[in-house]
Formats: sequence, C-alpha cells, structure tokens
Amino acid sequence: MTTRAVASAAATVANLGPGFDVVGACLEGPRDSVTAELSDDGEVTLVAVTGDGGRLATGGPNVVTIVARHVLDRFAEPGVGVRLWLDKGLPLGSGMGSSSASAVAAALAVAALVSPEIPKEALLDACREGERLAAGTPHADNVAPCLFGGVVACLPGEGDAIHVLPLPVPEELVLVCVKPEYDVKTSDAREALPEKVALVDAVANVAATTAFVMGLVKGDMGLLSFGCEERLAIPARQGFVRGYAGVVAAAKRAGAVGAGLSGSGPTIYALSDDRQTAAEIAEAMVDAFAEVGATATAVISGIDPDGAQVSLIDV
Repeated sequence: MTTRAVASAAATVANLGPGFDVVGACLEGPRDSVTAELSDDGEVTLVAVTGDGGRLATGGPNVVTIVARHVLDRFAEPGVGVRLWLDKGLPLGSGMGSSSASAVAAALAVAALVSPEIPKEALLDACREGERLAAGTPHADNVAPCLFGGVVACLPGEGDAIHVLPLPVPEELVLVCVKPEYDVKTSDAREALPEKVALVDAVANVAATTAFVMGLVKGDMGLLSFGCEERLAIPARQGFVRGYAGVVAAAKRAGAVGAGLSGSGPTIYALSDDRQTAAEIAEAMVDAFAEVGATATAVISGIDPDGAQVSLIDV
C-alpha cells in the first residue's frame, strides 16, 4: 500500500483594489489539484496533467516540479523524490492565479508526505518560486491568499522576504469574476507596466489604498468603491482586454461596489455586497463582453477563509 497526498488550491484575485503586487483574495473555487507520491530515486517527475486541454507538457520546467524540488531540498532527506499528478480546474492565462494554484497545491502535497508538521508559512518561498517561473518575478499576492485563505496584504521585508498580513473581510463581500474566451500572458502584462508614474496618480493610489483597507475594516462599501479606482497598473493593461471600460461600466450599473482587473487579466472582477446582486452583475458583465464579440464565463464566490487543503490517502 502506498500513501499519496492530494492537495487542492483555489483561484485568487490579485492586485485587488489598488493593491498592485500587494493585496490578494482567495476564492472558493475553481480549484487546481495536485496528487503526490514519494519515490526513492531523488527525481521530481510530473507524471500527467489533466484538465488543461493538452496545453501543458509533463517534461521541462513546470511550476509544480519547481515548487516540489524546493520543498524536497529544504525539508526532505537526500535521495527522496516525488511523482506528481496535476489536475487543472483553473483556465490558463486567466488572471485568476492559475499558476499559483498549481504551485500551492504542489507545495502542500509534497510537504504533507515529507512531514505533516511543516507549517504553511514555511512553504511560501517555495510557492513564490513557481511564480518566478510563470511570471518572471516571485510576487506573492496570488500564492499568499491561495495558501492561507482570506484577503491578505503582502508586505516587503528585508531582502527578498515577504510578510503576509491578513486583512479583515466583511461577511457580505462577494466577488464576481468574468473571463473572456481569450488569454493574456502575465509576462506580456508585466512588460506593459510603466517604469514611472505621474505624481498625481501615485498620490491617488495612496488615497485609494487607505480607503480600500479601511473599507475592509469597517465593512464600508463606499470606501471600497473609492478604493477600486486604481491608477498605476490598470491604465497600462486594460488595452489587453477588449471592451474593458464597457464591462466595468456595466458592472457598476448593475450594482457593483467597484471593479478592476483580476491579476494581469483578462478576467475582470467586481465587488458586491450580496449574492443576488452579484448574479445580476455577472450577467451584465457577460453581456457587455458579448457586445464586443467575446464569449465570457462568470464565477461568483465568497472569500475562502481557509486557503489550500490537503489530505492523505492509501492506494
């Protein structure tokens, strides 16, 4: 009998509000799943990938193998290897943390087999290495909420360190995420970012950040609405998303508290204070995408407070 670990990790919305590369939220789903089984050959092997439509190869660099190797190198005895199976529940290039979900699930699954005592906090750096491969930079605003759950702020520490600060979440907060049929590469979206921004825009983002955080603390939807007026990344990236302005306008007409790009796009998120309104917002956003010739799908979700989960099975 062989013991395997099965871990699942959910979609996320990064760059939430004005929190570019800082604030992210964990959704209830969709989810990626990674199954892991230790081996004695010292190798990290991705056996199979499902749910990706054949787009991901099992050979060569992959976020799950990179993350697994980091976990083994830090926590396992020499010579220990692992075999991995990845099931993609998240679409690729969606702006909803697809690579992050795979990375987090891989880290949690491998760690559970090496030692159940390894805390989630010790896995963050390994997960960030998956982001380095996928996006070119080890930003944490997807992997941190995916790993820990809730809404978090990722604060830079000394050197390459990141401090994860959990933020309050109003009970009534609901996210709507609408993805058009096409993808946006994270690397392309990062290359589009300006090296410098106008002082007036920097000041506006500081004000928006203050409003957004206090909106979470107080459950004040008016402050959250003000805080969604992001002026650093979205102006440079919205051109990747056909019909962006019209979709955001449709969301607000339908009752959205605020809206913005999820991660690097093309998914657009909207905030609501109840699920019935969220359903109306989702319909309006899908219709707005259709007006510019794009088929889109919607996810309506609360905030998952627990993050990625793992269990052991015998096969």
